[in-house]
Amino acid sequence: MEKTEADVETMESDYEAYIASRYRDDWISVWSSTCGSFEDTTKLSSMRFTDKPAPRYGAMPIGTLQVYSVRVEGIRRGLQWSIDVFGIVAVRDSIDFNRNIIFSRTRDNCQTLTEEDRNLALEGPTRAVLWQDQLTFEVKLTVKGATESEDKDLSFLIVPFRCAHASNSRHFFRYNTSKLSTLRLSLGHILRSVEATIFVRVSEGSWPDGSRAQFAAFAPGIRPRKILLIDSGSRGVPVAGEDGEIMLSHRVVTVETTGKLIVCVRAWEEASGCVARNGVVKDESVFTPKEAGRSSGLLNVGSCKMEVTVTWSLVSIDG
Repeated sequence: MEKTEADVETMESDYEAYIASRYRDDWISVWSSTCGSFEDTTKLSSMRFTDKPAPRYGAMPIGTLQVYSVRVEGIRRGLQWSIDVFGIVAVRDSIDFNRNIIFSRTRDNCQTLTEEDRNLALEGPTRAVLWQDQLTFEVKLTVKGATESEDKDLSFLIVPFRCAHASNSRHFFRYNTSKLSTLRLSLGHILRSVEATIFVRVSEGSWPDGSRAQFAAFAPGIRPRKILLIDSGSRGVPVAGEDGEIMLSHRVVTVETTGKLIVCVRAWEEASGCVARNGVVKDESVFTPKEAGRSSGLLNVGSCKMEVTVTWSLVSIDG
């Protein structure tokens, strides 16, 4: 394809943005006839084989990509903290080549990033990400200005991965620099893994008024790293409806079949009878992976008791 004058200008000012634009054109040319629109999200959900038999050769314990965090490592060209950010981070795998959303915010629902807290509040992936053939991260993040005309592209890039074989699960970082920022992806390649979808509900008592909390998951084995399920911040813990479900932002993780899954809570508030001497209450529940079905556990924060349900599924290798 011949480069236009606009292409040359973009290449000179932000080469990563040029590559991202070309990726979109190439994807549409190759995949739109079978996979739909470039903006389409994956139609495959988690828990595909929790309650029904998996196809013999269509799902199995297999290598997956774990997303631990996405962090704006640095900003440049006059940008100063704090910044209000919106846009998407998504990953595409070889199952259906559609977007599996990791982060998504609209302009009227920005996330404020500060120098002290630069991690995006992740809401995905929505299903296990297959480590096979090639993976592609797609990033389009914008800094909100006083008006739309003053918005700035914070990070517009494509991050491809060649899914090489490995003998052990591992954790790794990827750093990618674009015109206004450097992005750090904290990732894991998890071998022979199954998909876990996590639900938490208040089963007895009520969540203490004014208490803040973090719910997280750990999968020990490779240098254990926290997978944040929700950080309530100053808003309080979101509890929905009569069944008391805690609305986790992120609930799908993958776990080695020979490993463990730990779901934990860390809660604190300025004044409460349930707060420990150091101001923080912690509890955790440990689960052994399965290929299907469900596991249950409990978490306690003072008089508030919570039931944790983990649904297990083999990982799809095709759509």
